[in-house]
Amino acid sequence: MVDDIITIFYTCDEYLKAIEHKDDKQARISTSEIITIAIVAAKFFGGNYETSRWFLLSHGYIKTISKSRFIRRLNALDIEILQGFFATMAQSFKLANKDGDYVIDSFPVPVCANIRINRCKIYRNEIYRGFSATRDDYFFGIRVHMLVTKSGQPVEFIIEPGSFSDIKVARSFRFNIPKNSRIHADKGYTDYGFEDHLEFSRQIRLLAVRKENAKRKDRGVSKKIRKIVETVFSSITSLFSRTIHAITALGFELKVIMFIFAYSMKFKVAT
Repeated sequence: MVDDIITIFYTCDEYLKAIEHKDDKQARISTSEIITIAIVAAKFFGGNYETSRWFLLSHGYIKTISKSRFIRRLNALDIEILQGFFATMAQSFKLANKDGDYVIDSFPVPVCANIRINRCKIYRNEIYRGFSATRDDYFFGIRVHMLVTKSGQPVEFIIEPGSFSDIKVARSFRFNIPKNSRIHADKGYTDYGFEDHLEFSRQIRLLAVRKENAKRKDRGVSKKIRKIVETVFSSITSLFSRTIHAITALGFELKVIMFIFAYSMKFKVAT
């Protein structure tokens, strides 16, 4: 645990130094420490920021900061800082993925139990009501769409409302991966036009499982590789507490992002 905490802080601090991020002179605690508290909360305390803050403070890892002040600092983080931090990790994962095989899929993150939907204050719109094929049930919340390497390392993710289909969100991916890469996917990603676009304009092959009545034959999608993403999602959701406590949509999605960071950081620790 100690090594993990030190590595998390070191990685955050080195990234912020690399982009020449400067904290306000009046700030008593650095942005590196703010992000570290959030990632440690996701990795060890089910996303409980207060438990993480108290633990790191009592063991001398961070300086004094109140709960309310920490939340304000965390919510005020520039989204580009978080995007860049993840992109830095993702780049190392892509460089290590010599085979060029990737997997794309999504998993649901309910904001509340279905019986409490009418009382949910975080999300109101029906677009957040989606269907989980794995659970064979509807849920209310968001869906995390993710591209991972053959080794299960996340390289890109998008968070959208629960009702958004996989292929709809896939069209928004940057797919900033090397040419001649192969993306293994399930039936939900079948779109011949999109496949052709990726192959001819990006030299990337999207290998989606074909339906029985498909006009095109199976292109060699690997079921073994495709199952990797299930392990990734299981590992990320295993970090969740029974319920993800948040007051706003921003706070809820920020916690989900921190869970993804916490999972990704285990590869940084291993290397």
